[in-house]
Amino acid sequence: MLRKYALILFAVGGVSHLILGLVYVTADEFMSYHGQALLTDWGSLDSNYKTLLLALIRLAGAGALVTGLVNLALVIYFFRRGYSTLIWLLPVTALTFQLVTNYVVYSVYVNTPGEPPLVPVSLGTVVLLLATTLLIAGMRGKHEQ
Repeated sequence: MLRKYALILFAVGGVSHLILGLVYVTADEFMSYHGQALLTDWGSLDSNYKTLLLALIRLAGAGALVTGLVNLALVIYFFRRGYSTLIWLLPVTALTFQLVTNYVVYSVYVNTPGEPPLVPVSLGTVVLLLATTLLIAGMRGKHEQ
């Protein structure tokens, strides 16, 4: 049962990564907190800076999309199949992207005047850490039977 709760939380994380990815991949300018961090607005940037920033933003979005898709595919697989030795892929992929995202957002929050979405990103990290804990606890019970 713990494993199913873990998979549900990983699915929530996967959906949130998909949403983040779609927002960033389809962006046609930087987010308001990017402008706050740079102390400028989109319109005042040179076209070279716009091109570079959009490329970086879309690259981050692509990472979020891939992470979300992989995690949702893994959740579906493990719901259908049950236990597998590949289950470790789920926390590794989800937490790698989430922890790096949390670090980057925190770095912008601390080192610039920007106000990135630190609380929602940190909440996502807590959800995935809880999912990992539940998954490990569920696997322990599986091996004891």
